[in-house]
Amino acid sequence: MKQKITEIANSMGIDIIGFTSLLDYGYLKDLLINRADKEYNSEFEENEINKRLDVRNILPECKSIIAIGIPYAEGYKKPVTKDMGLLSVSSYGIDYHKKLSGILYNLAEEIKKHKCFEYVICVDTSPLIDKEICKNAQLGNYGKNSLLINDRYGSFIHLGYLLTDLDIENSKTIGMDICGECDICVKSCPNNAIFKNGGLNSKKCVSYLTQTKNYIPVDYRKSMSNQIYGCDVCQLVCPKNRLNSEKDTKNDYRSLLVDLNELMHTGNRDFIKKYGALSGSWRGKNVWKRNGLIATGNLQLLSMYDTVKEELGNPSELIRIYAAWSLLKLKKEDARDVLNNKLKYEDDKIKREYMKLMELEL
Repeated sequence: MKQKITEIANSMGIDIIGFTSLLDYGYLKDLLINRADKEYNSEFEENEINKRLDVRNILPECKSIIAIGIPYAEGYKKPVTKDMGLLSVSSYGIDYHKKLSGILYNLAEEIKKHKCFEYVICVDTSPLIDKEICKNAQLGNYGKNSLLINDRYGSFIHLGYLLTDLDIENSKTIGMDICGECDICVKSCPNNAIFKNGGLNSKKCVSYLTQTKNYIPVDYRKSMSNQIYGCDVCQLVCPKNRLNSEKDTKNDYRSLLVDLNELMHTGNRDFIKKYGALSGSWRGKNVWKRNGLIATGNLQLLSMYDTVKEELGNPSELIRIYAAWSLLKLKKEDARDVLNNKLKYEDDKIKREYMKLMELEL
């Protein structure tokens, strides 16, 4: 069965495929509790840890898992810009959740031509620990940046899997250490989120910061540079991705650049129309606008001063707080006068934030 499924997958253009019958991940419970206690986890993770530890919580009759990886970012080099925002390359093209779900559905239906079975498609949306499942299916091993790295394709691979009631033999075990003494990603991380010996403080990761709706500490904002969604730094510097970056491609990655002035004036309907098909759009317009305000301040786009100033009247607290920070980054003395005039119109929470910002050396 494993050989037949592999042949079917390969005929569909799926080169990265593996199998595991390990269903109980209870051995990770202490690690997850420790991460939560140290606040290294993100709010996107399932809070109820036990839901994450057994795949039979999703498919009670599950016996094995078919995992696949789909390469992306072939030939990608970060676009150079001095006045635009930037999306992670994971947002290039069609939303990978939809694309990968479609591939897994087609794979399952092809397998059904040979044997009937029950399955559930999982692509980064279940409470389960996707990377651990795919590691056990031998798709790759963890790099120090906590990403799964395939020895042939590197870490630029989208992961997904089928929970099934099929009896399938496990994939052959591969070597565990993929990084060795290399620590380029550790040294290159903009916010020092990667631990020296591997692992990640999600709360400091720039990719996380672009997605959270929680307050972003002032000290972390500079490291976000012009990122509107996601971050690719630790992957771009990784030697395991060198072959991927050197591939010849016709992909036009300039579509990942975001006009910041346009973003500030984009309504919900236009946002969905322009960006709704991208995987990075799920967090919504206001989070993108907040990141756009941070990018504007970091890029020192003085031409955006009046536009940023207008956002101090935005009904969203999320926007007003970061508009104040951005304005101070652009023209500190002028911004001080503007914010002092705004204090009488704000509640105590926003007043305190404005006053704190005005006292800082940004």
